[in-house]
Amino acid sequence: MLISIQADYRENPSGIPKLLTENAGVSLLVSSLPAGDYIINETIGIERKSAEDFVQSIIANRLFDQIARLKRSVPRLLLIVEGNPYMTDHKIQDCAIRGAVLSVLVSWQVPVIFSKSRENTVALLLMAARQDTTAISQLAATKNYRPKKLRNRQLFFLQGIPDVGPVLATRLLKKIGSLKAVINATEEELKQVEGIGGNNAKKISEFVSAQFPGNTG
Repeated sequence: MLISIQADYRENPSGIPKLLTENAGVSLLVSSLPAGDYIINETIGIERKSAEDFVQSIIANRLFDQIARLKRSVPRLLLIVEGNPYMTDHKIQDCAIRGAVLSVLVSWQVPVIFSKSRENTVALLLMAARQDTTAISQLAATKNYRPKKLRNRQLFFLQGIPDVGPVLATRLLKKIGSLKAVINATEEELKQVEGIGGNNAKKISEFVSAQFPGNTG
């Protein structure tokens, strides 16, 4: 299953975007994000901070502004702190750091996870993406699962097509525009969607065009 990750261009010096591209099955887009550092499968926003930056954001009172902006952008969030924030050169009491972490967890209801290195951060990003993709696919396969929001119902509908997961379903709707347009799309139009090659386009076209067994019309 294809993993979709967007990275803010300011993350390039960290080396993490480069490490992500070395993983098969990852579609990475580096651009200027309105909030956060990474967006996974277009639904999970990640704020990554080095230990130094995390402590500095507490001192400068910008941590919660960044969390607020990210909350307005995506439905689910994760804060990754890379390194040990209690072992920096900043003069700040440990209780202030603990208080900030608790505020993010309890008041803002944003999970916080600590990473040992950039390689560890890459592993966390990939794990979150794969778990998210698997969870959505499992929900879609659950007999009584019926999403309520229109957008989720449209995505759920498209995931009934072979080889179409949540990421590809989102791309189909964004590129082509509507369920009706996707169903009526030609193979050439389908191939214009990122992640769909000639074989997939043919499979999708044949699936939606196939006659229902026993149809005599």
